[in-house]
Amino acid sequence: MATAVPRLVVRDAAGHEREVEITQTPFTLGRQGDNDLVLLDNRISRQHARIVHDGQGYYVLEDLSSRHGTYVNGERIERCVLKDGDQLSLGVSDAYHLTFVSEEATLARLLERIGTVPESSAPRLQQINFLLQLAQMLHRAAALEDILIAVVDSALQLSGADRGILFLMDESDRLSLRLMRQRPGARGGAQATGYSEEIIQRVLETRREEMALENLAGGPMARETVLISGRQRAILAIPLQKLPVAEAGGETMRQIAPKLLGVLYLESSSQPAAITSLDRQALGALAYESAMIIENARLLRAAREQERSRHEMALARSIQQGLLPRSLPCAGHFQLHAVTRPCHAVGGDYYDVIPLPGDRVGLTVADVSGKGLPAAMMSMTLQGAFSALAAADLSLEELFTRINAFLCERTPPEMYATLLYGVLDPSGRFRFVNAGHAPPLYIRANGLVETLDSPNFPLGLFDHAHYEAINLALSPGEQVVIFSDGLTEAQNEALELFGEARLIEIARNSAANGLQPEEFCSKLIHEVNQFAGGAPPADDLTVAILRYSPAAGC
Repeated sequence: MATAVPRLVVRDAAGHEREVEITQTPFTLGRQGDNDLVLLDNRISRQHARIVHDGQGYYVLEDLSSRHGTYVNGERIERCVLKDGDQLSLGVSDAYHLTFVSEEATLARLLERIGTVPESSAPRLQQINFLLQLAQMLHRAAALEDILIAVVDSALQLSGADRGILFLMDESDRLSLRLMRQRPGARGGAQATGYSEEIIQRVLETRREEMALENLAGGPMARETVLISGRQRAILAIPLQKLPVAEAGGETMRQIAPKLLGVLYLESSSQPAAITSLDRQALGALAYESAMIIENARLLRAAREQERSRHEMALARSIQQGLLPRSLPCAGHFQLHAVTRPCHAVGGDYYDVIPLPGDRVGLTVADVSGKGLPAAMMSMTLQGAFSALAAADLSLEELFTRINAFLCERTPPEMYATLLYGVLDPSGRFRFVNAGHAPPLYIRANGLVETLDSPNFPLGLFDHAHYEAINLALSPGEQVVIFSDGLTEAQNEALELFGEARLIEIARNSAANGLQPEEFCSKLIHEVNQFAGGAPPADDLTVAILRYSPAAGC
Protein backbone atom coordinates (compact mmCIF):
# COMPACT_ATOMS: atom_id res chain seq x y z
CA MET A 1 0.00 0.00 0.00
CA ALA A 2 1.18 3.51 -0.76
CA THR A 3 2.09 5.56 2.33
CA ALA A 4 3.41 8.69 0.63
CA VAL A 5 1.91 11.26 -1.71
CA PRO A 6 1.86 9.55 -5.12
CA ARG A 7 2.60 11.36 -8.36
CA LEU A 8 2.50 11.01 -12.10
CA VAL A 9 5.63 11.46 -14.19
CA VAL A 10 4.31 13.01 -17.42
CA ARG A 11 6.40 12.75 -20.59
CA ASP A 12 5.12 14.44 -23.75
CA ALA A 13 5.81 13.51 -27.37
CA ALA A 14 8.89 15.77 -27.45
CA GLY A 15 10.45 13.94 -24.49
CA HIS A 16 9.91 16.70 -21.90
CA GLU A 17 9.13 15.41 -18.42
CA ARG A 18 7.35 16.90 -15.43
CA GLU A 19 5.93 15.52 -12.20
CA VAL A 20 2.43 16.12 -10.89
CA GLU A 21 1.55 15.14 -7.31
CA ILE A 22 -1.80 13.51 -6.64
CA THR A 23 -2.62 15.61 -3.60
CA GLN A 24 -6.37 14.98 -3.65
CA THR A 25 -8.85 12.52 -5.09
CA PRO A 26 -10.68 12.16 -7.32
CA PHE A 27 -7.75 13.29 -9.51
CA THR A 28 -9.05 13.86 -13.04
CA LEU A 29 -7.18 13.57 -16.35
CA GLY A 30 -8.29 14.86 -19.73
CA ARG A 31 -8.22 17.58 -22.38
CA GLN A 32 -10.59 20.00 -20.69
CA GLY A 33 -9.05 22.89 -18.76
CA ASP A 34 -10.68 22.11 -15.40
CA ASN A 35 -8.97 18.71 -15.02
CA ASP A 36 -6.29 18.21 -12.38
CA LEU A 37 -3.96 17.08 -15.18
CA VAL A 38 -4.67 18.75 -18.52
CA LEU A 39 -3.30 16.91 -21.57
CA LEU A 40 -3.54 18.92 -24.79
CA ASP A 41 -4.32 16.38 -27.49
CA ASN A 42 -7.58 16.33 -29.45
CA ARG A 43 -7.64 12.54 -29.36
CA ILE A 44 -7.82 12.56 -25.56
CA SER A 45 -11.37 12.95 -24.23
CA ARG A 46 -12.40 16.08 -22.35
CA GLN A 47 -12.93 14.03 -19.16
CA HIS A 48 -10.89 10.93 -19.95
CA ALA A 49 -10.05 9.18 -16.67
CA ARG A 50 -9.65 9.72 -12.96
CA ILE A 51 -7.64 8.37 -10.03
CA VAL A 52 -9.52 7.65 -6.80
CA HIS A 53 -8.47 6.43 -3.35
CA ASP A 54 -10.26 3.27 -2.26
CA GLY A 55 -9.96 3.97 1.49
CA GLN A 56 -7.59 1.05 2.05
CA GLY A 57 -4.41 2.79 0.93
CA TYR A 58 -4.65 1.93 -2.74
CA TYR A 59 -5.05 4.26 -5.70
CA VAL A 60 -7.37 3.16 -8.48
CA LEU A 61 -7.45 4.38 -12.10
CA GLU A 62 -10.94 4.53 -13.63
CA ASP A 63 -11.83 5.16 -17.27
CA LEU A 64 -14.62 7.75 -17.71
CA SER A 65 -16.19 6.26 -20.85
CA SER A 66 -13.43 7.81 -22.96
CA ARG A 67 -13.51 7.69 -26.74
CA HIS A 68 -10.22 5.81 -27.24
CA GLY A 69 -9.89 4.03 -23.93
CA THR A 70 -7.44 4.03 -21.01
CA TYR A 71 -4.47 1.66 -20.83
CA VAL A 72 -2.22 0.41 -18.01
CA ASN A 73 0.98 -1.37 -19.07
CA GLY A 74 -0.46 -1.76 -22.57
CA GLU A 75 -3.79 -3.32 -21.55
CA ARG A 76 -7.10 -1.52 -21.84
CA ILE A 77 -8.85 -1.14 -18.50
CA GLU A 78 -12.11 0.09 -17.06
CA ARG A 79 -10.83 0.06 -13.47
CA CYS A 80 -7.37 -0.88 -12.23
CA VAL A 81 -5.50 -0.73 -8.91
CA LEU A 82 -2.26 1.13 -9.58
CA LYS A 83 1.16 -0.13 -8.54
CA ASP A 84 4.40 1.77 -8.37
CA GLY A 85 5.93 2.03 -11.84
CA ASP A 86 2.72 1.34 -13.81
CA GLN A 87 2.74 2.85 -17.30
CA LEU A 88 -0.44 4.72 -18.24
CA SER A 89 -1.65 5.98 -21.62
CA LEU A 90 -4.88 7.69 -22.56
CA GLY A 91 -6.09 6.22 -25.81
CA VAL A 92 -3.11 7.01 -28.03
CA SER A 93 0.45 5.76 -27.68
CA ASP A 94 2.21 8.60 -29.52
CA ALA A 95 1.07 11.44 -27.23
CA TYR A 96 1.63 11.48 -23.48
CA HIS A 97 3.24 8.69 -21.43
CA LEU A 98 2.41 8.64 -17.72
CA THR A 99 4.21 6.74 -14.99
CA PHE A 100 2.56 6.21 -11.61
CA VAL A 101 5.03 6.60 -8.73
CA SER A 102 4.00 5.77 -5.16
CA GLU A 103 7.31 5.12 -3.33
CA GLU A 104 8.08 7.16 -0.26
CA ALA A 105 10.69 9.87 -0.68
CA THR A 106 13.98 8.15 0.07
CA LEU A 107 15.56 11.07 1.90
CA ALA A 108 12.89 10.95 4.58
CA ARG A 109 14.08 7.45 5.57
CA LEU A 110 17.81 7.94 5.35
CA LEU A 111 18.36 9.18 8.91
CA GLU A 112 16.53 6.17 10.33
CA ARG A 113 19.07 3.84 8.68
CA ILE A 114 22.27 5.56 9.79
CA GLY A 115 22.54 3.43 12.89
CA THR A 116 22.70 0.22 10.84
CA VAL A 117 26.09 1.06 9.26
CA PRO A 118 28.80 -1.48 10.25
CA GLU A 119 31.43 -0.35 12.73
CA SER A 120 34.81 0.68 11.32
CA SER A 121 37.87 2.67 12.26
CA ALA A 122 36.12 5.78 10.93
CA PRO A 123 32.44 5.19 11.78
CA ARG A 124 31.36 8.77 11.18
CA LEU A 125 32.93 8.82 7.74
CA GLN A 126 31.19 5.53 6.92
CA GLN A 127 27.87 6.93 8.09
CA ILE A 128 28.24 10.17 6.14
CA ASN A 129 29.18 8.37 2.95
CA PHE A 130 26.30 5.95 3.37
CA LEU A 131 23.81 8.76 3.86
CA LEU A 132 24.96 11.09 1.14
CA GLN A 133 25.69 8.52 -1.55
CA LEU A 134 22.13 7.28 -1.23
CA ALA A 135 20.87 10.84 -1.27
CA GLN A 136 22.89 11.63 -4.40
CA MET A 137 21.46 8.64 -6.25
CA LEU A 138 17.90 9.35 -5.21
CA HIS A 139 17.85 13.15 -5.17
CA ARG A 140 15.25 13.28 -7.93
CA ALA A 141 12.74 11.63 -5.60
CA ALA A 142 12.63 14.59 -3.21
CA ALA A 143 11.95 18.27 -3.32
CA LEU A 144 14.74 20.77 -2.64
CA GLU A 145 13.33 21.67 0.78
CA ASP A 146 13.36 17.98 1.80
CA ILE A 147 16.99 17.70 0.73
CA LEU A 148 18.01 20.79 2.71
CA ILE A 149 16.31 19.46 5.84
CA ALA A 150 17.95 16.05 5.38
CA VAL A 151 21.41 17.63 5.01
CA VAL A 152 21.10 19.70 8.20
CA ASP A 153 19.45 16.90 10.22
CA SER A 154 22.11 14.41 9.19
CA ALA A 155 24.86 16.84 10.21
CA LEU A 156 23.20 17.36 13.59
CA GLN A 157 22.89 13.64 14.25
CA LEU A 158 26.40 12.81 13.10
CA SER A 159 28.12 15.66 14.95
CA GLY A 160 26.04 15.85 18.10
CA ALA A 161 25.62 19.61 17.59
CA ASP A 162 22.76 21.48 19.25
CA ARG A 163 21.66 23.34 16.16
CA GLY A 164 22.48 23.65 12.50
CA ILE A 165 21.94 26.59 10.18
CA LEU A 166 22.13 26.42 6.42
CA PHE A 167 23.04 29.50 4.40
CA LEU A 168 22.65 29.45 0.61
CA MET A 169 23.74 31.84 -2.12
CA ASP A 170 20.79 33.56 -3.76
CA GLU A 171 20.41 34.65 -7.38
CA SER A 172 22.37 37.83 -6.62
CA ASP A 173 25.29 35.80 -5.17
CA ARG A 174 24.52 36.99 -1.66
CA LEU A 175 24.52 34.61 1.28
CA SER A 176 21.12 34.33 2.94
CA LEU A 177 19.85 32.21 5.81
CA ARG A 178 17.71 29.42 4.38
CA LEU A 179 17.08 26.93 7.17
CA MET A 180 17.63 26.40 10.91
CA ARG A 181 17.20 23.02 12.63
CA GLN A 182 17.65 22.06 16.28
CA ARG A 183 18.67 18.65 17.61
CA PRO A 184 15.81 16.98 19.52
CA GLY A 185 16.31 17.51 23.25
CA ALA A 186 18.85 20.30 22.80
CA ARG A 187 18.50 23.30 25.09
CA GLY A 188 17.85 26.81 23.86
CA GLY A 189 15.29 28.38 21.58
CA ALA A 190 14.65 27.66 17.95
CA GLN A 191 15.51 31.15 16.73
CA ALA A 192 18.11 31.48 13.99
CA THR A 193 20.00 34.21 15.85
CA GLY A 194 23.22 34.50 17.84
CA TYR A 195 25.41 32.70 15.32
CA SER A 196 28.95 33.89 14.67
CA GLU A 197 28.87 36.25 11.69
CA GLU A 198 32.64 36.56 11.91
CA ILE A 199 33.14 32.87 11.22
CA ILE A 200 30.61 32.91 8.38
CA GLN A 201 32.44 35.82 6.78
CA ARG A 202 35.78 34.06 7.14
CA VAL A 203 34.43 30.98 5.36
CA LEU A 204 33.19 33.18 2.52
CA GLU A 205 36.62 34.77 2.15
CA THR A 206 38.80 31.66 2.50
CA ARG A 207 36.44 29.01 1.07
CA ARG A 208 37.70 26.69 3.82
CA GLU A 209 36.01 25.12 6.83
CA GLU A 210 36.35 26.89 10.16
CA MET A 211 36.42 25.27 13.61
CA ALA A 212 36.41 27.42 16.72
CA LEU A 213 35.82 27.24 20.44
CA GLU A 214 34.14 30.39 21.74
CA ASN A 215 33.98 31.55 25.37
CA LEU A 216 30.35 32.55 25.95
CA ALA A 217 31.43 34.91 28.74
CA GLY A 218 33.09 37.11 26.12
CA GLY A 219 36.65 35.79 26.32
CA PRO A 220 38.97 35.12 23.38
CA MET A 221 38.16 32.54 20.77
CA ALA A 222 40.41 29.57 20.14
CA ARG A 223 40.44 28.12 16.65
CA GLU A 224 40.67 24.35 16.05
CA THR A 225 41.15 23.40 19.68
CA VAL A 226 39.66 20.64 21.78
CA LEU A 227 40.28 22.25 25.20
CA ILE A 228 36.88 22.55 26.86
CA SER A 229 36.37 24.58 30.01
CA GLY A 230 33.72 26.87 31.45
CA ARG A 231 30.70 28.08 29.40
CA GLN A 232 31.84 27.59 25.87
CA ARG A 233 30.40 26.65 22.52
CA ALA A 234 32.04 24.86 19.66
CA ILE A 235 31.41 26.16 16.14
CA LEU A 236 31.95 24.46 12.82
CA ALA A 237 31.26 26.19 9.49
CA ILE A 238 31.68 24.25 6.26
CA PRO A 239 31.65 25.77 2.76
CA LEU A 240 29.37 23.93 0.36
CA GLN A 241 31.06 24.02 -3.01
CA LYS A 242 31.63 21.77 -5.96
CA LEU A 243 35.09 20.55 -6.87
CA PRO A 244 37.17 22.85 -9.14
CA VAL A 245 36.93 22.05 -12.83
CA ALA A 246 39.24 22.59 -15.77
CA GLU A 247 38.18 24.16 -19.05
CA ALA A 248 40.01 23.56 -22.30
CA GLY A 249 40.69 26.53 -24.54
CA GLY A 250 42.75 25.70 -27.62
CA GLU A 251 45.98 24.13 -26.38
CA THR A 252 45.66 25.46 -22.84
CA MET A 253 43.77 24.32 -19.76
CA ARG A 254 42.22 26.88 -17.46
CA GLN A 255 41.32 26.06 -13.86
CA ILE A 256 37.90 27.37 -12.86
CA ALA A 257 37.39 28.13 -9.17
CA PRO A 258 34.75 25.99 -7.46
CA LYS A 259 31.31 27.56 -7.19
CA LEU A 260 30.29 28.38 -3.63
CA LEU A 261 26.72 27.30 -3.03
CA GLY A 262 26.42 28.06 0.67
CA VAL A 263 27.66 27.45 4.21
CA LEU A 264 26.61 24.78 6.73
CA TYR A 265 26.96 26.16 10.27
CA LEU A 266 26.93 23.86 13.32
CA GLU A 267 27.30 24.80 16.97
CA SER A 268 27.03 23.13 20.36
CA SER A 269 27.38 24.37 23.92
CA SER A 270 26.21 21.15 25.59
CA GLN A 271 28.95 18.91 24.09
CA PRO A 272 31.41 21.12 22.20
CA ALA A 273 34.09 18.41 22.06
CA ALA A 274 31.89 16.38 19.72
CA ILE A 275 32.23 19.06 17.05
CA THR A 276 35.88 19.98 17.44
CA SER A 277 37.01 16.35 17.21
CA LEU A 278 35.23 15.55 13.95
CA ASP A 279 37.26 13.81 11.25
CA ARG A 280 38.48 16.23 8.51
CA GLN A 281 37.87 13.56 5.89
CA ALA A 282 34.29 13.29 7.04
CA LEU A 283 33.93 17.05 6.69
CA GLY A 284 35.14 16.93 3.11
CA ALA A 285 32.66 14.16 2.24
CA LEU A 286 29.82 16.02 3.89
CA ALA A 287 30.59 19.33 2.16
CA TYR A 288 31.16 17.90 -1.31
CA GLU A 289 28.20 15.52 -1.40
CA SER A 290 25.83 18.08 0.14
CA ALA A 291 26.83 20.66 -2.49
CA MET A 292 26.30 18.17 -5.30
CA ILE A 293 22.87 17.17 -4.00
CA ILE A 294 21.72 20.77 -3.51
CA GLU A 295 22.98 21.84 -6.95
CA ASN A 296 21.34 18.87 -8.66
CA ALA A 297 18.07 19.49 -6.81
CA ARG A 298 18.16 23.15 -7.84
CA LEU A 299 18.74 22.23 -11.48
CA LEU A 300 15.92 19.69 -11.33
CA ARG A 301 13.55 22.19 -9.78
CA ALA A 302 14.49 24.77 -12.41
CA ALA A 303 13.80 22.20 -15.14
CA ARG A 304 10.43 21.39 -13.59
CA GLU A 305 9.58 25.08 -13.33
CA GLN A 306 10.46 25.51 -16.99
CA GLU A 307 8.25 22.58 -17.92
CA ARG A 308 5.43 23.95 -15.78
CA SER A 309 5.84 27.32 -17.48
CA ARG A 310 5.76 25.66 -20.90
CA HIS A 311 2.60 23.82 -19.92
CA GLU A 312 0.93 26.99 -18.62
CA MET A 313 1.93 28.88 -21.76
CA ALA A 314 0.47 26.07 -23.89
CA LEU A 315 -2.79 26.43 -21.96
CA ALA A 316 -2.69 30.22 -22.42
CA ARG A 317 -2.10 29.76 -26.15
CA SER A 318 -5.02 27.32 -26.35
CA ILE A 319 -7.28 29.82 -24.57
CA GLN A 320 -6.16 32.71 -26.77
CA GLN A 321 -6.59 30.70 -29.97
CA GLY A 322 -10.04 29.70 -28.76
CA LEU A 323 -11.05 33.37 -28.61
CA LEU A 324 -10.45 33.79 -32.33
CA PRO A 325 -13.45 33.21 -34.63
CA ARG A 326 -13.90 29.46 -35.11
CA SER A 327 -14.94 30.13 -38.69
CA LEU A 328 -15.12 33.30 -40.76
CA PRO A 329 -18.61 34.42 -41.81
CA CYS A 330 -19.83 33.82 -45.33
CA ALA A 331 -22.26 36.30 -46.87
CA GLY A 332 -23.51 37.22 -50.32
CA HIS A 333 -21.60 40.49 -50.54
CA PHE A 334 -18.07 39.86 -49.26
CA GLN A 335 -15.23 37.37 -48.90
CA LEU A 336 -12.89 37.39 -45.90
CA HIS A 337 -9.76 35.60 -44.84
CA ALA A 338 -7.55 36.30 -41.80
CA VAL A 339 -4.60 34.76 -39.98
CA THR A 340 -2.61 35.66 -36.86
CA ARG A 341 0.79 34.30 -35.78
CA PRO A 342 2.35 35.19 -32.38
CA CYS A 343 6.13 35.39 -32.21
CA HIS A 344 6.03 33.60 -28.82
CA ALA A 345 3.56 31.05 -27.45
CA VAL A 346 1.04 33.84 -26.94
CA GLY A 347 0.95 37.38 -28.30
CA GLY A 348 -0.76 40.74 -28.39
CA ASP A 349 -2.31 40.56 -31.88
CA TYR A 350 -5.82 39.38 -32.60
CA TYR A 351 -8.59 39.66 -35.18
CA ASP A 352 -12.32 39.37 -34.66
CA VAL A 353 -15.50 39.41 -36.74
CA ILE A 354 -18.75 40.83 -35.32
CA PRO A 355 -22.11 40.27 -37.06
CA LEU A 356 -24.34 43.35 -37.06
CA PRO A 357 -27.97 44.04 -38.02
CA GLY A 358 -28.82 44.64 -41.65
CA ASP A 359 -26.37 42.04 -43.04
CA ARG A 360 -23.49 44.24 -41.95
CA VAL A 361 -20.26 42.82 -40.60
CA GLY A 362 -17.63 44.38 -38.32
CA LEU A 363 -13.95 43.47 -38.73
CA THR A 364 -11.33 44.12 -36.02
CA VAL A 365 -7.53 43.83 -36.23
CA ALA A 366 -5.62 44.86 -33.08
CA ASP A 367 -2.02 44.97 -31.91
CA VAL A 368 -1.21 45.41 -28.21
CA SER A 369 2.15 46.93 -27.28
CA GLY A 370 4.77 44.44 -26.12
CA LYS A 371 4.99 40.70 -26.59
CA GLY A 372 4.40 37.50 -24.67
CA LEU A 373 2.10 36.95 -21.71
CA PRO A 374 1.54 40.61 -20.62
CA ALA A 375 0.53 41.57 -24.16
CA ALA A 376 -1.69 38.49 -24.44
CA MET A 377 -3.50 39.31 -21.18
CA MET A 378 -4.22 42.86 -22.34
CA SER A 379 -5.19 41.58 -25.78
CA MET A 380 -7.82 39.26 -24.29
CA THR A 381 -9.11 42.07 -22.05
CA LEU A 382 -9.39 44.40 -25.04
CA GLN A 383 -11.06 41.77 -27.19
CA GLY A 384 -13.73 41.06 -24.59
CA ALA A 385 -14.52 44.72 -23.95
CA PHE A 386 -14.42 45.76 -27.62
CA SER A 387 -16.54 42.91 -28.98
CA ALA A 388 -19.21 43.49 -26.30
CA LEU A 389 -19.51 47.21 -27.09
CA ALA A 390 -19.23 46.74 -30.86
CA ALA A 391 -22.09 44.22 -30.80
CA ALA A 392 -24.26 46.98 -29.29
CA ASP A 393 -23.92 48.76 -32.67
CA LEU A 394 -22.76 52.09 -31.28
CA SER A 395 -21.46 54.78 -33.56
CA LEU A 396 -17.79 54.21 -34.32
CA GLU A 397 -16.78 57.49 -32.66
CA GLU A 398 -18.58 56.62 -29.42
CA LEU A 399 -17.30 53.03 -29.50
CA PHE A 400 -13.66 54.11 -29.68
CA THR A 401 -14.12 56.85 -27.07
CA ARG A 402 -15.51 54.35 -24.58
CA ILE A 403 -12.84 51.74 -25.25
CA ASN A 404 -10.09 54.33 -24.93
CA ALA A 405 -11.47 55.48 -21.55
CA PHE A 406 -11.70 51.85 -20.41
CA LEU A 407 -8.06 51.12 -21.27
CA CYS A 408 -6.77 54.38 -19.78
CA GLU A 409 -8.50 53.50 -16.51
CA ARG A 410 -7.76 49.75 -16.31
CA THR A 411 -4.32 49.20 -17.83
CA PRO A 412 -0.75 50.34 -16.96
CA PRO A 413 0.38 53.61 -18.56
CA GLU A 414 3.06 51.88 -20.63
CA MET A 415 0.52 49.53 -22.23
CA TYR A 416 -1.56 50.62 -25.21
CA ALA A 417 -3.10 49.14 -28.33
CA THR A 418 -3.44 50.03 -31.99
CA LEU A 419 -6.71 48.87 -33.50
CA LEU A 420 -8.59 49.15 -36.76
CA TYR A 421 -12.28 48.42 -36.80
CA GLY A 422 -14.49 48.77 -39.86
CA VAL A 423 -18.08 47.96 -40.74
CA LEU A 424 -19.03 46.76 -44.23
CA ASP A 425 -22.65 46.93 -45.41
CA PRO A 426 -24.22 45.20 -48.45
CA SER A 427 -23.93 48.36 -50.56
CA GLY A 428 -20.12 48.28 -50.31
CA ARG A 429 -19.72 51.13 -47.87
CA PHE A 430 -16.82 50.39 -45.54
CA ARG A 431 -16.72 52.82 -42.62
CA PHE A 432 -13.76 52.42 -40.28
CA VAL A 433 -11.66 53.98 -37.52
CA ASN A 434 -7.93 53.42 -37.44
CA ALA A 435 -6.59 54.03 -33.90
CA GLY A 436 -2.85 54.29 -34.54
CA HIS A 437 -2.75 51.01 -36.48
CA ALA A 438 -0.64 50.39 -39.58
CA PRO A 439 -2.39 52.08 -42.56
CA PRO A 440 -4.41 49.47 -44.47
CA LEU A 441 -4.11 48.93 -48.22
CA TYR A 442 -6.97 49.74 -50.57
CA ILE A 443 -6.79 47.70 -53.78
CA ARG A 444 -8.97 49.27 -56.46
CA ALA A 445 -10.72 47.38 -59.22
CA ASN A 446 -8.15 48.64 -61.77
CA GLY A 447 -5.26 47.17 -59.69
CA LEU A 448 -4.04 50.44 -58.17
CA VAL A 449 -2.95 50.10 -54.54
CA GLU A 450 -3.38 52.96 -52.06
CA THR A 451 -2.60 53.37 -48.37
CA LEU A 452 -5.32 54.78 -46.14
CA ASP A 453 -3.74 57.03 -43.54
CA SER A 454 -5.48 58.15 -40.35
CA PRO A 455 -4.62 60.77 -37.70
CA ASN A 456 -6.08 58.95 -34.67
CA PHE A 457 -4.10 58.08 -31.53
CA PRO A 458 -3.69 54.49 -30.24
CA LEU A 459 -6.10 53.29 -27.57
CA GLY A 460 -5.08 53.68 -23.93
CA LEU A 461 -2.61 56.56 -24.35
CA PHE A 462 -4.65 59.73 -23.74
CA ASP A 463 -7.84 60.04 -21.69
CA HIS A 464 -9.57 62.63 -23.86
CA ALA A 465 -8.52 61.50 -27.33
CA HIS A 466 -11.08 61.94 -30.13
CA TYR A 467 -11.52 59.48 -32.98
CA GLU A 468 -12.64 60.19 -36.53
CA ALA A 469 -14.13 57.65 -38.92
CA ILE A 470 -13.35 57.32 -42.63
CA ASN A 471 -15.88 56.32 -45.27
CA LEU A 472 -14.78 54.15 -48.18
CA ALA A 473 -17.09 53.17 -51.04
CA LEU A 474 -15.99 49.79 -52.37
CA SER A 475 -16.77 48.68 -55.90
CA PRO A 476 -17.20 44.98 -56.72
CA GLY A 477 -13.86 43.13 -56.57
CA GLU A 478 -12.10 45.81 -54.54
CA GLN A 479 -10.21 44.75 -51.43
CA VAL A 480 -8.99 46.13 -48.11
CA VAL A 481 -5.85 44.60 -46.60
CA ILE A 482 -5.53 45.17 -42.83
CA PHE A 483 -2.32 44.05 -41.12
CA SER A 484 -0.21 44.55 -38.00
CA ASP A 485 3.28 46.03 -38.15
CA GLY A 486 4.72 42.56 -37.53
CA LEU A 487 4.25 42.02 -41.27
CA THR A 488 6.06 45.06 -42.67
CA GLU A 489 8.65 44.97 -39.85
CA ALA A 490 9.52 41.30 -40.29
CA GLN A 491 13.33 40.99 -40.42
CA ASN A 492 15.74 38.68 -42.18
CA GLU A 493 19.11 37.55 -40.86
CA ALA A 494 20.72 40.75 -42.22
CA LEU A 495 18.23 42.77 -40.09
CA GLU A 496 16.52 44.16 -43.22
CA LEU A 497 12.80 44.91 -42.96
CA PHE A 498 10.20 43.34 -45.23
CA GLY A 499 8.77 46.83 -45.72
CA GLU A 500 5.67 48.37 -47.20
CA ALA A 501 7.05 48.42 -50.76
CA ARG A 502 7.25 44.60 -50.90
CA LEU A 503 3.73 44.36 -49.45
CA ILE A 504 2.32 46.73 -52.09
CA GLU A 505 4.07 44.84 -54.90
CA ILE A 506 2.63 41.52 -53.72
CA ALA A 507 -0.81 43.11 -53.41
CA ARG A 508 -0.57 44.50 -56.96
CA ASN A 509 0.49 41.13 -58.41
CA SER A 510 -2.21 39.26 -56.48
CA ALA A 511 -4.87 41.63 -57.80
CA ALA A 512 -3.57 41.26 -61.36
CA ASN A 513 -3.71 37.47 -61.07
CA GLY A 514 -7.22 37.53 -59.58
CA LEU A 515 -6.25 35.73 -56.37
CA GLN A 516 -9.03 35.13 -53.86
CA PRO A 517 -8.50 36.45 -50.28
CA GLU A 518 -7.39 33.06 -48.96
CA GLU A 519 -4.89 32.61 -51.83
CA PHE A 520 -3.69 36.20 -51.45
CA CYS A 521 -3.18 35.72 -47.70
CA SER A 522 -1.29 32.44 -48.15
CA LYS A 523 1.00 34.01 -50.76
CA LEU A 524 1.70 36.96 -48.49
CA ILE A 525 2.62 34.78 -45.50
CA HIS A 526 4.79 32.61 -47.76
CA GLU A 527 6.67 35.67 -49.06
CA VAL A 528 7.28 36.91 -45.50
CA ASN A 529 8.63 33.50 -44.48
CA GLN A 530 10.87 33.34 -47.54
CA PHE A 531 12.20 36.82 -46.80
CA ALA A 532 12.89 36.10 -43.12
CA GLY A 533 14.73 32.86 -43.86
CA GLY A 534 16.16 31.47 -40.64
CA ALA A 535 15.60 34.64 -38.60
CA PRO A 536 13.09 34.15 -35.74
CA PRO A 537 10.00 36.38 -35.84
CA ALA A 538 10.57 39.64 -33.96
CA ASP A 539 6.89 40.54 -33.52
CA ASP A 540 3.39 39.13 -33.73
CA LEU A 541 1.91 39.11 -37.24
CA THR A 542 -1.73 39.45 -38.23
CA VAL A 543 -3.31 40.03 -41.64
CA ALA A 544 -6.96 40.19 -42.73
CA ILE A 545 -8.12 40.56 -46.35
CA LEU A 546 -11.68 41.76 -47.03
CA ARG A 547 -13.04 41.65 -50.61
CA TYR A 548 -16.33 43.23 -51.64
CA SER A 549 -18.01 40.81 -54.02
CA PRO A 550 -21.81 41.23 -54.03
CA ALA A 551 -22.36 38.69 -56.79
CA ALA A 552 -19.97 35.98 -55.59
CA GLY A 553 -22.11 34.39 -52.89
CA CYS A 554 -20.69 31.96 -50.31
